[in-house]
Amino acid sequence: MLIETHLGRVAPGECDHLGHMNVQFYVAKVSDAAWHVMASIGITPAFIRERRQAPAAVKQEIAYLKELRAGDLLRMDSGVLEASEKRLTFYHRLTNVETGQVAMTSKVYTVNMDLDARRSTLLDPAILARALERLLPGGAP
Repeated sequence: MLIETHLGRVAPGECDHLGHMNVQFYVAKVSDAAWHVMASIGITPAFIRERRQAPAAVKQEIAYLKELRAGDLLRMDSGVLEASEKRLTFYHRLTNVETGQVAMTSKVYTVNMDLDARRSTLLDPAILARALERLLPGGAP
């Protein structure tokens, strides 16, 4: 199940010399969206502070599909693509609200980390269960 994780617009300062949204801002929007999709399965800021564990990104695949320009309205939808004992893969889809065209997709592969030991650790069973319940049917849309 995809959930809305960002609504916004392309600010003029987010554009490069060609007038298109710069790569760093696509990545920043994915990073912000990650907090909302993680919270949807129980990995909230409070959970991270109390349990001292969180998903750490180890790989990201991005497909840039349509150019975005200053003023374009954006919507990010995100979900859980894969879940296992120590790993979660998140999927993000950025859409131009006005045209309905998908501008970017991203898969972010994570490993659950113990923030003190700096090593991978098992996901909390309740978190894993929620992630498995919310897996995107048939993989990425």
